[in-house]
Amino acid sequence: MHFVFGGAFTGKRKWVKQHYASESIKWHCLYEDPVLPAFEFEESYIVLEGFEHYVKELIHSELEAPHLVVKKVIQKWRDSGVWEQLIVIGTEVGKGIVPLDATERQWRDECGYSYQYLAAHARKVDHIWYGIANRLKEEIQ
Repeated sequence: MHFVFGGAFTGKRKWVKQHYASESIKWHCLYEDPVLPAFEFEESYIVLEGFEHYVKELIHSELEAPHLVVKKVIQKWRDSGVWEQLIVIGTEVGKGIVPLDATERQWRDECGYSYQYLAAHARKVDHIWYGIANRLKEEIQ
């Protein structure tokens, strides 16, 4: 799994499209549809863009702590064999002024916990800033 993160409007989507230009990609925008898709193995890679929006939807569902749901989802992805095909794009929401609203603070915290787990288990992690990637992690297979 390749985890790509950075601030809002810093070139994450464009960088992924350029970096994987020669590959067959299925793109799922979680901003438009915050439900994780059923994975089909027709493409080389599956992009999940807007992972922070998925975390926000988990907060509103009030079922379980979102970062615990994310841990289960990651384990499911690893067990299903889709793990190596995934590219997860997330916007950094933990910088700046701490929100006054309790739900917004929870979202900020849950994204942080979820991103830590994604980064710890990803094979590659890239931080994108102004369209430039800073590779933070790469495990050689």
